[in-house]
Amino acid sequence: MSKRSPRGGTGQARGPFISRDLRSLDLSAITLASDDSFIDFQIDDSTIKSETVEGIAFRSGHLNRASFRNASLPRLELSDLKFLDCDLANAKLPNASVLRVELTRCRLTGTCLTESYLQDLQMNDCVGNLSRFRFSKLKSCRFHGCDLRDADFQGADLTNAVFSECDLRNAEMSQAILMGADLTSSNINGLRVNQESLKGLVLEPHQAASVASLFGVEVRWT
Repeated sequence: MSKRSPRGGTGQARGPFISRDLRSLDLSAITLASDDSFIDFQIDDSTIKSETVEGIAFRSGHLNRASFRNASLPRLELSDLKFLDCDLANAKLPNASVLRVELTRCRLTGTCLTESYLQDLQMNDCVGNLSRFRFSKLKSCRFHGCDLRDADFQGADLTNAVFSECDLRNAEMSQAILMGADLTSSNINGLRVNQESLKGLVLEPHQAASVASLFGVEVRWT
């Protein structure tokens, strides 16, 4: 798929502000308690335990090959972080706060981020099929080269979000706010969206024709 500049998404996502002085942190050796906070750290090849713990905060750090698979962390706070090759598959993270976070080559299959606030989130080359962002607010968020098949964005605020070269086949965006959202370079075959949500959505002509067909509109090219 050829690269192109997005035409929506007016605000650039800000990158993380990470301290240069980081301490090594091994999640596997820690028994987490509610409202624990970790600041200025680097995590390598570590696995978080899967018990339910609320209100954990991670601020300013690098996470490399860390696993949050199947973890249950309601009210999780993530700020100023870079995730690389991490596994968050099937993690339950409702009501999360995510600020200035980059995820690269991470797995988020089935990850639950419902009713969350995400600002300046950048996801690059991630696998997020079946992920759930239902009723979340995503401000200045960018997704590039991500597998988001069957992802659930129902009722989410995706104002000015950019989905660049993503696979959004069969994604759910009914009742979402899509003003200024740019899907022009992504595959949206089977996208589920209601008519009211289309206001301000940025699409290519062939994509618009495909979406129009959902509402019984036939587009003829002359």
